[in-house]
Amino acid sequence: MYVERGLDVMEHADLVILPSWDPKLEPSGLLVEAIRAAHASGATVAGLCIGAFLVAASGIADGREVVTHWRWAERLAAQYPKVDVRADVLWSDLGDLVTSAGTAASMDCCLHLVRKHHGVELAEQLARMIVVAPHRSGSQAQYIPVPVPPDQADDVVERAMVWARARLDQPVSLDEWAAAVALSRRTFTRQFRARTGTTGQAWLLRQRLDRARLLLETTDQPVERVATESGFGSSAALRHHFHLVLGTTPQRHRQEFGRG
Repeated sequence: MYVERGLDVMEHADLVILPSWDPKLEPSGLLVEAIRAAHASGATVAGLCIGAFLVAASGIADGREVVTHWRWAERLAAQYPKVDVRADVLWSDLGDLVTSAGTAASMDCCLHLVRKHHGVELAEQLARMIVVAPHRSGSQAQYIPVPVPPDQADDVVERAMVWARARLDQPVSLDEWAAAVALSRRTFTRQFRARTGTTGQAWLLRQRLDRARLLLETTDQPVERVATESGFGSSAALRHHFHLVLGTTPQRHRQEFGRG
């Protein structure tokens, strides 16, 4: 690998990605200082997988949450006790600090960054190009003990997801959702969490938000119509969830990522 630029390029970066590291190595003072300086200048720092060791070494994560691969979590916590190490989720975005678990989770995390900075449409195009799922929530568990059925037709949770995605513009109650795949509400809730690491309602909310973001980016529909077609019912509900989950407003998102 030929590297054209030195650490000085980080001084003007908006995003610094630390893709990996050897935990047995002590990072140089120059590298650690470059990470600190970039972060202090307003850059988002992303540590992918064991790149979290570099994040922790820089001190910018002291007292904060850092995600890494479950295999290295215990060592990271022991080596940097001031950091709150998590090995139960795929990735974490604290705004100025982003960290992820292993290789696949790192791709999910990077797609999240593309989605955040360049919009849903481009992220989905990229996901199709590299043949991965367009979105896996960072809150999903790293290790899911229930295996995916060998026959996709037997994957009741996948069938439930397909059923719900086709009805994002409609109210979907948990009882109705469970009945659609011939399960009781209790069994469906348990199997959905075991299969995905999250609740059905949390998953459905993210699907609705992604639908709303895509409509805002690719159409001129008024916000009220976007809210209806993505299942929020009203523009007030859409704005509430946009602010709560994404930290912005539908109008600001359209201005930033819309085609016009």
